[in-house]
Amino acid sequence: MATRTFSTSKSYGKPRTRVRGLTILGAIVTFVLFTALSLTTGWPMGPRTKRRMGEAMHNAYQWEEAHFHIGSSLQRPHALSKRPLRPDERDQFSKRGEGLVLLPGDDDPRSDGEDHWMTSVLDAVDEAGLKGPSRCLDLHVGTIRPGGARGNHRHKTRDESLIVWGASGRIRVERPGMGYHDYVIDRDDVVVLAAPAGSAHAIRADDGEGNVMMLAACSDAPPTDGPDPNTDYRVWKDW
Repeated sequence: MATRTFSTSKSYGKPRTRVRGLTILGAIVTFVLFTALSLTTGWPMGPRTKRRMGEAMHNAYQWEEAHFHIGSSLQRPHALSKRPLRPDERDQFSKRGEGLVLLPGDDDPRSDGEDHWMTSVLDAVDEAGLKGPSRCLDLHVGTIRPGGARGNHRHKTRDESLIVWGASGRIRVERPGMGYHDYVIDRDDVVVLAAPAGSAHAIRADDGEGNVMMLAACSDAPPTDGPDPNTDYRVWKDW
């Protein structure tokens, strides 16, 4: 049987090899120190290098913003559970309370069957954890024809809440500092929309025969004659 011998004697190598190893080690140490100094002090970058790095960081930030916007659009609204939903910055609505949730089925014994329902605009908003008006000084109802739109404005001094049902479509709600969210709703959905003062909103019904959207809106400010000076109109050009 062949045997394998392991040597335990020290080998120092040739002087040239030792010099080469020390040179490589010195280069590594120099690179590490140079990198650490550049990251902490910015030296020895010149104005051009700093400007290019700033532009690169700005472009990366813009890409991240665009990526977030694309990934967050066209979301389904939340289903309203028995426990009230609370606004959350990680969710479809922020701590300001704007957003959209689905209303649950009506369990009111006065309703005859599941196909009939009735709700309070004020109670629905509170139960959803959204921020709406505490009273209705302006209450209006209406319809949106198939392919038609409503809203696309921003009230600066009033909170507004809406109940929307009867048609498929899209609802846009402005988010503070993050653009907006688009919510897709189906014909069978009944949703509550909250648009606090300073938050723009817009509603559009899908085109199609019989796809008529109905809505009831409640605001905590009295109606105005003609255009409201405290309202921004045509907020989004693509609506």
